Amino acid sequence: MSPVVSEASPERWDDETDVLVIGSGAGGLSAALFAAQAGLRVLICEKLAYVGGTTATSGGGIWVPGTKAGLAAGDTLEAARTYLKALLGDFYQEEVIDTYLATGGKVIDFLNENTEVKFDLSSWPDYRSSLPGGATRGRSLFPQPFDGKKLGRNFSLLHPPLHRLMVLGGLMLGPEEVHDFLRPFSSPRALMRVLRKLLRYGMDRIRYARGTDLRSGNALAARLLYSVDKLGCRILTQADLESLAIDHDRVIGATVVVGGVPKRIRASKAVLLATGGFAHNQEMLRRYGPATPHRFSLCNPACTGAGIQAALDAGASVDRELSSVGFWTPASASREKNGADTPVIYGYLDRGRPGVIAVNEQGERFVNEANSYHDIVTAIFANGGADGKPFYFITDREFVRRHGLGLIRPWPWNRSLRPWIRRGYITVASTLDKLGPKIGIDPGALAAAVQRHNQSARTGQDPDFHKGASAYNRMFGHNMTWPNPNLAPIETPPFVALRIHPATIGTAMGLKTSASGQALNAAGQPISGLYACGNNQASPFRGFYPGGGSTLGPAIVGAYLAVQSLSKP
Repeated sequence: MSPVVSEASPERWDDETDVLVIGSGAGGLSAALFAAQAGLRVLICEKLAYVGGTTATSGGGIWVPGTKAGLAAGDTLEAARTYLKALLGDFYQEEVIDTYLATGGKVIDFLNENTEVKFDLSSWPDYRSSLPGGATRGRSLFPQPFDGKKLGRNFSLLHPPLHRLMVLGGLMLGPEEVHDFLRPFSSPRALMRVLRKLLRYGMDRIRYARGTDLRSGNALAARLLYSVDKLGCRILTQADLESLAIDHDRVIGATVVVGGVPKRIRASKAVLLATGGFAHNQEMLRRYGPATPHRFSLCNPACTGAGIQAALDAGASVDRELSSVGFWTPASASREKNGADTPVIYGYLDRGRPGVIAVNEQGERFVNEANSYHDIVTAIFANGGADGKPFYFITDREFVRRHGLGLIRPWPWNRSLRPWIRRGYITVASTLDKLGPKIGIDPGALAAAVQRHNQSARTGQDPDFHKGASAYNRMFGHNMTWPNPNLAPIETPPFVALRIHPATIGTAMGLKTSASGQALNAAGQPISGLYACGNNQASPFRGFYPGGGSTLGPAIVGAYLAVQSLSKP
């Protein structure tokens, strides 16, 4: 049921604050932090029992050009602007991008120097680094690890990472630690690092339900939670947004439902919506993205569009002038004991490695498998994915043993394919001629695709999709594979197929706002007292994905811009 806008009345308010933040991901928590630093009273309302939103289960990266660290590494704002113009094309909005570039780096530098929210520059290149202005490093940053014990009793309030992305039931690994755990005996130093990590984890489990050495998005959410708590922000969990309160065309508060009881909260400055978009609202997805139907999302289940719908009921409008309704990743499906299919994020640790190809229903290779997750799914939709046609990663036993595949970890963590075959996660056959019919693909076409790929692997050149040509591709290759780190033959039986599905990691379409995040009505006029950030606000990148952190970067920068505007007298 859609929220209903309620007019202000002389009834007693149940609570009052200066800034009411709805949602507790990176956008909402950052907005709370900035508002509290400006001396404003802040109340954060979160729909779930946990704080952190999709941020807490994400990689935690931010794509923000212009930081001190990025500029010191050789990047320039003009190069970033050139890159975005080349990437966004006709969707490029000069005012929006100029504001983001002029502000973003300064915001992240401020956080690094004045708060516990700290980032390190990464070695990640832009996802389309071969475009004019593309950078091989300097624009993506990742949160520093955080000791969860510092949160005290709030550690139990922090949304845990996805269980399948932890090992041993509760141990988080940072990207720089994965290789050590996959190859613990590769060197004495690697073994010592693994043993130290395991020792700390064992000590943690005596007192905590999971490890406290937090990494990636969980570290970012924890750092933000720690900061807003120290600044005195109040947090109300299991508070579901019902409606916005309006008085003479100004939003003056909201009604949230807590334990089945409506709670009227007045906001003297503004209501800021940061509820994470509408990735789990099928009606909205059909309305705004009819060309990209899909079953799965990896977003937080609270991303149901409640914030956007409440704003629409208050007279706001959705910005539909984007290239895509969402941001995408390929996902595999894990069949659970209850028969339900659970989406499994398909990361970069295997699909970019040498010895795997992606094929469509005709058995044709259709994409550079080492490209970004977002670009792989846009290729799926361009090749029949909108009609529900199947797509597969094709590889062999040697690849799975060395690199793993989706949920399947490499040797020695996984020693047999049989359990995965029994649960229907993968399809396996002794020859390509036998594999094709099992997955509904003409065996001759499948064999031809693999043969052409194998020829490319031997020459090191991929004339069809140029795999291995970009810095992003090569980062996820295998440096011991020659002459191309992303290409190796598929030739060791049995052969393996894993079906992949398009899944959202966030919605790109959101509320139409000013450059400062103030919601606009259908006539383009600002709605007093109403702001949005994160995936409640239309992405400045217009459905494109310039690099790692293209959702969280705008969420944090957008939160800052909104608070700068709403805090004015």
